[in-house]
Amino acid sequence: MLTQNKFGNYFAYATGEIILVIVGILIALAINEHSNSKKKMELRNSYIIQLHDEADRNLKKLAILDNESKQMLKELDTVFKILLFKDYDNPRLSTKSFYLIMSKKFYPVMITYENLKFSGDLKLFDDLNLRNAISETYETFNPIEKLEASEQQAIEAYYENFLMRNVKFRDMGISSDTYEKDIYFENMVLTRMTTLAQNREAYSDAIESLKSLKSTYAEL
Repeated sequence: MLTQNKFGNYFAYATGEIILVIVGILIALAINEHSNSKKKMELRNSYIIQLHDEADRNLKKLAILDNESKQMLKELDTVFKILLFKDYDNPRLSTKSFYLIMSKKFYPVMITYENLKFSGDLKLFDDLNLRNAISETYETFNPIEKLEASEQQAIEAYYENFLMRNVKFRDMGISSDTYEKDIYFENMVLTRMTTLAQNREAYSDAIESLKSLKSTYAEL
């Protein structure tokens, strides 16, 4: 009987020790999980601050480009009207035609987004809709890049195949006072007006998306 009592006491003691160890492990795991969650939240909040700043910088760049494109459209519209009325002696025709070879390029700030994407930290944002919104906003930069590349090709072709050829003729003393009447010149004016309008539309889409994303950040 005494042996059985000792065994019972030992078993109860061992069971209690095991329970205490399990409780201790669970508490340690809970503390560790809380600590990890806190670190993840702090990291996410840090990313939000950086993304917000990145959005502001891109908005400023896009606003400048949009205003410059608006001004260039205005100048080229003057050229188009001169051509429309065949006012080839108008002195503004030569000066404003310079805008045909002017171009601007958008260099987006994407360091934070690229870091999020390639490090896998984008998953810190539990809200799937927010993750998609972030990715979709930065994807609005892609059409701008494609339009700018296409525009640059048109400018280079115009410069090399038409403009420089006419400048060469003038230097050689060959009359080229009719180059403004050339259909290539007129088509280039229309092409630049079209691409500039497309650029402004792409800028507008990116601007609206960035503003919407900024509002979402402010709500977090």
